[in-house]
Formats: sequence, C-alpha cells, structure tokens
Amino acid sequence: MAQGKTPAQSLFTSLSAGLIAGIRTILGSAAMVALILPGSLSGGVPQTLQALLLGGAVVGAVVALLSSYPGSVAQVQDGPAVILGVMATSISTSMEPTAAPELILAVVLTCAAVASVATGCVFWLLGRYRLGELVRFIPFPVIGGFLAGSGLLIFMGAFRVLTGVGIATVSWEALTEPMRMLRWVPGLILGFGMLAILRRFSHVLLVPAMLFGAMLVFYIAGWAIGIDMRLANASGLLLGPFPDSTGLSWPAWTMLSGEGWRMVSAQIPTFAAIVLVSVVALLLNASGLELGTRSDLDINRELRANGVANIAAGLVGGPVGYHALSASLLGARMGANSRLIGYVSALMCALVLVLGASLFAYVPKAVLGGLLVSMGAGMLIEWLWDGWRTLPRQDYMIVVLIVGVIGSVGILAGVAVGLAVAMAIFVLSYSRVRVIRQELTGIEYRSNVDRSPAALEVLRARGAAIHVLKLEGFVFFGTAYSLLTHVQDLLDPKRTQKVRYLVLDFRDVPASDSSAMSAFAKIVNYCERAGCELIFTRMKKAIVRQFKQAGIHTDGRAAFFSELDFALEYCEEKILSGDASSILPVDYSIWDRIAQALPAGVPMASFMAYLEPRTYNEGEHLMEQGGPPTEIIFIESGRVTVNLTFDDGRTIRLRSMTMGTMVGEIGLYLNQPRSASAVADHTTSAYILTREKLTEMEKRDPPLANALHYAIVALLAERLAGTNGLLQRLTG
Repeated sequence: MAQGKTPAQSLFTSLSAGLIAGIRTILGSAAMVALILPGSLSGGVPQTLQALLLGGAVVGAVVALLSSYPGSVAQVQDGPAVILGVMATSISTSMEPTAAPELILAVVLTCAAVASVATGCVFWLLGRYRLGELVRFIPFPVIGGFLAGSGLLIFMGAFRVLTGVGIATVSWEALTEPMRMLRWVPGLILGFGMLAILRRFSHVLLVPAMLFGAMLVFYIAGWAIGIDMRLANASGLLLGPFPDSTGLSWPAWTMLSGEGWRMVSAQIPTFAAIVLVSVVALLLNASGLELGTRSDLDINRELRANGVANIAAGLVGGPVGYHALSASLLGARMGANSRLIGYVSALMCALVLVLGASLFAYVPKAVLGGLLVSMGAGMLIEWLWDGWRTLPRQDYMIVVLIVGVIGSVGILAGVAVGLAVAMAIFVLSYSRVRVIRQELTGIEYRSNVDRSPAALEVLRARGAAIHVLKLEGFVFFGTAYSLLTHVQDLLDPKRTQKVRYLVLDFRDVPASDSSAMSAFAKIVNYCERAGCELIFTRMKKAIVRQFKQAGIHTDGRAAFFSELDFALEYCEEKILSGDASSILPVDYSIWDRIAQALPAGVPMASFMAYLEPRTYNEGEHLMEQGGPPTEIIFIESGRVTVNLTFDDGRTIRLRSMTMGTMVGEIGLYLNQPRSASAVADHTTSAYILTREKLTEMEKRDPPLANALHYAIVALLAERLAGTNGLLQRLTG
C-alpha cells in the first residue's frame, strides 16, 4: 500500500495504472503487427494481432505473479519484433513463388513462438544458475549500437507502414502520390512531434493522449475534406479492413508440416539474435527499473520469471515479451506498487483478444506509423546525436559502425561486427597495460631469513643476479608477449649485470589463457640459453594445470615454489654456497652487539649468568602463537622459523632465524601475547632470558640491562631501516 493512502485509494490508483498500461500495450501490439508483417502478408493481420495480444496477456500475467517487484508490467517487445520483421520479409521473399500466403504466415508466426520458447529457456537457465550478472559484460558501445540499430530498423519499418513500400525501393514519384502523402506526411509530423514533446516532458498519459488525439484529428480532417470510411479503407489509410474472423485460432505451430518446420529450423541464427537482444534488453530494463523506483530487484528471479512467462507464451503462439520499463514505472509514478497493475494490463489484452481485432480496423496507419517513427527516431537521436556529446569518440565510432552494418546488412552482422571491433580494441588497449606490477632485485628484496653480516654483504654485492618480476592481471597472448620482450632485454648478453635467477611471481594473476603458454615456453628457452635459472611462484591451481598441459611444469627446466619467500631463500642459498665467508659462524651477532655496549671492564660472563641454556629438538616449539610473552630466546646454533597462522588454518613464514639472532623480544617488551609461533627446523641450542631475570638484571646490574636494551634497539632500528628501504622501492 502506498504511504498515506487508504485501501480504496490504492485500489483505484492500481486499477488506473493497469488500465493505462493495458492501453499502451494494446496500441503497441497494433503497431508491432505493422512492423512485423511485410506487405505481402497483410491479410494475416488478425492472426498476428491475436498472437501478440495472447502473448502479451500470458507474459503480463506470469511476470506480474512471479516478479520480485510487485508493480512489474511485461508485454511483447519491439526489439525482438524488429528482428521478427526482418526475418518475416526474408521468409516471405524465399517462399512466395511456390507457397501460399497462409503457409508463409504460419511459418512466420511459428518462428515467433519458437523464438519465445528459446528465449524463455535461456532466461530461466541464466536465472537458475545465477548468471544474470555475466551479461553485463557486453561492451557498452555494442549495446548502444544495437539499440541505435534497432531504432533504425524501427524507423525503416515505420516508413514501410506509412508508404507501403521499403526505403530501398521507393521512388519520389511514388512518395508524391496524393493518397500516399496522406499517410506518410501526417505520420512523420505526428512521429517527430511526439518525439519533440516526449524529449521535453514526461508523463504517463502523454503517449495515449497524443495517439487518441491524433486519431480524432484524422477523422475530423477526413470528414472535412470528404474522405469517408469506405474510401479510407480502399486507399490503405486504415489498418483494416480485416477478413472475417471465426474467433480464436490454434497456435500456428500446430498447423505446420515437415516442410514448414524445415523453414523454421533455417532461422536458428535469427533465434540466437533474438535471444541475445532480449537478454540484454531485459537486464537493461531491470536496471532502469531499479534506478527509477529506488529499489533492489533480484535480477536472477526476474530472469526466471520472464523465462517461465516466455515459455508459456510461446506454447500458445505468442512472441517474446519481458519487462516494459515505462509501463512498470507507471505505478510508482502514480503512487501505486501492486501486482494488480500487471494483472489488469494482461486482462485488457485478453478482453480485446476475446472481443476480436475488428476494433483495430479503424486505426489510421498514420497514427501507428507515427508511433513507430517516434520510437525509432528517438533511439537514433539518443545514440547518434546525444551520443556525440556523451560518448568517447572511440565508443561513438563503434556505435556508428554497428548502425551502418545493421542498416546495410542486418542486425546479426551489426552485432557481430560491433563485438569484434570492441574486442579488438580491448585486446589492443589491454596489451599495452604492463603485466609487470613491480620489478625488484635481490639487493633490496630478500627472503625472511636472518643472516650474518658477512652473508648480507655477499647478497648486497651479488643480489642483482636475482631478478623478481611481480605480475598482475589476466595474462593472455598480448600481455604475455610484452613480458617475453622484457625478459629478452633482461637476458641480453650486452648487459653488464647478468641475471642468474629470474623469479616470476603470479600472486596477483587470477588467470591465464592457453595462448600465453607459448610465450612462457619461449621464456623458458631464453633462460636456458642464457644460463639463467627460471622460477615461478604463487600460481593459482588453474594456471599450474595449464603449465602442466603445456609441458612447462614437468620438463624440469624451471622451478616452482608455493611462496615467493621460499624462492628467494633458494636463490640466496645458491649465491651464498659459492662464498666461503658467508657460511662461517656469525661474526657480528647479538652477542657482539651486547659485548660492545657493555661498560669497560664488565665481562660478557656477567651477562650470560642471567641466561638459561636450553636445547630444542627438530619440530619443537620455542614459543606458541597466542602464548604468554615470558622470555627472550637467543639462538646459539641451529635454525628457527617463525610462522603466522591465520584463522582459516593457512600458515606463512615470517622469518627464519639462524645462529647469533634472537626471537621473542617484541612480545616481551610490549607485554602482549605471542603474535606468531617459533619452531626449531633442526636441533637448536639457545639461551633463555626470562622476564624475571630481566627485572632482576635491571635492579642489580643496570649497566648490563642498558647494554641489552641498546643492542636490541640497534637491531630493531636496522630492521626498520631495511623495511623502509623496501617500502620505498615497492611504492616508488
């Protein structure tokens, strides 16, 4: 119920909105009859109108029942109708020499019903598997080009309705015939007049009022110049006369034989175009309805609802239908939001269907043609005139190209060309984007392993031999070959600093296509010839499978690591293994720092007296994540790894500590629970300084305590300086 309205007021508003929506649906159906049927099938107007009204009634009722937005109004739509019109002309042209008009009409109407069932199935499947969002990835200029091209086809159909001939075959002599001018001149005036008014004003009653007013003016003008009903019918100024109807007929598909079904099956590409057009248009209309009503629609539910509606409509012979944006917004603008709106609109279609199509025999073609002119010209102006100001030039040219191809070749070719051009531009633009997010060497970017000063000096001198390329984005043939070119430059023999270890980090690469594998295979070959060891890290499982299928993962010419940290450690160990000084015991350890800070004459033994020796076996915890911060652990020999465990069970290495280092000092100083765990990699000897012993040292031997604090601060400052340098490199 609308806020502030009584039940009676809400009921009246909903009924009014439903009546207006129904009138617009009925008038639109009449206009689409003229849009779909070529001149040679004009005798099939009653059957076609029946199919449109029946489809409108079924689609409107089902969507009103199942939609996530109560005020939804669905009706047979002009976008698919444009394609049906092109298809009908093609079928008629190919069958006319040998087939009766009744058979041709049956094939056309069956195609409309089959397209509805096919579209309904696709709608339902997209909604069932929650794939509605995927269709939003169609490039915007392609959607715009399709809409503008549809506007062009509607305008061309309007021209055929008004003149009785197509634009391609019309002559000036035919256009200037007096009775023909009485059709197309008023139609153009009405169409462009409606368009001018609708671009300035917006009201739900404007279109019905202008159409009824135009019909009234037509009959008054005809009476004034002496054109009676008989002459108007004979001159083709009216939609009728219609042949006598015997009531509702069976769906056209029930009357086809094998030859007719073969003609229907030949239109499969056209069905695909109708499905694509309908899916895009439905999602655009649903998005517009969300914005217009400031509500959230369940897009996948809307797809399922329209899927059921179109399958049902197709089975009774109706064409494709779905949300009508303006009609669905009608209730919200009038202050009503009720399923009754859609039910009433559908009921009106059913009533007109039961009463017969003779009511439409007296509708002037100029009025229907004018309505089509305003629709088609409005879409063209929106995208070709307004688009010049609102669209980037590249997108605008795609829209123009699609419109040109649709007008000269067809809607399928136009959409295909637009997609191809948009994809080509995307590939070209994306291939210019650097796939390399960061580029670092082993000098500034090292593993989380604490090493001796001698080892660090070796890595500073030789770390440039390690080259890390951090990749990002989707990797395909364009970006992969830009990476290949960069690797070729890195491995150029003329470079003074040789790259011996090339690390490609895939952490920020979500996926890669198979075309990129040839580029990576070439990178492997280049590295092998240059004597450079190639290492891949942090790959997604899907990318690893692609590398295995390409043979890159299994041929042994490249190494693969789950973490970049382990890969860096591997490269560093390779460099250090060739330098004897780097594997000697630590020559400047935490002990040396403390000893240097001691007052003159104070022996190191005085400090060691406060420590407790302890030995840890392989795999034994020195400290537990979340445990109490009760001690500092000084590593005398062996190796300890500090790991951080996340809530989901994942574990990463923070640091690996070797002889002459310490662990646990931050937790003790901050008096916070251990932020990580420390585990002995193999048998490790250590000395423990407990909180109690530290407090005792501070009371009994302040110089010793000061020496310890100074040494720890100096070590932490060095670590911080190294981290700052790396951050500057990463963000520079």
